[in-house]
Amino acid sequence: MDNHEAHNEPEKDTPDKRQFESVRDAVCSGRDDAREKAKEAAPKVKSALKSSVTEAVFDMAYGAAYGAFFAGAFANEFIPKEIKEGLAKGADAGRSAARTAGEKAREMMTPPPVPETAGSSREVVDIGGAPA
Repeated sequence: MDNHEAHNEPEKDTPDKRQFESVRDAVCSGRDDAREKAKEAAPKVKSALKSSVTEAVFDMAYGAAYGAFFAGAFANEFIPKEIKEGLAKGADAGRSAARTAGEKAREMMTPPPVPETAGSSREVVDIGGAPA
């Protein structure tokens, strides 16, 4: 027997593994390795996301508040007193008109009460001859 043939023969000292056992072992080993790497990476990713999201929310809230209050303060300083009074009176008149329109709409949408006839709660209406 030459060296090439001897190399292909299974060794007598180690038991033969069936192929599905080798695949199962490989899958289990891969699963275990992946689980360990995920446990190591999760805190780092969580920390990075938490700080990024927190910073983004802070920046958005700060920008919205700054923009709203700056615009209001600037308008308050820039707009003459007469215009401010006119805007306030117009806003009051608009609210009052909207309230009145809403009340009228509710009255129109509410069905009128059905009058009850004396002695009976139901009225029978005759619409013609008897059915055939």
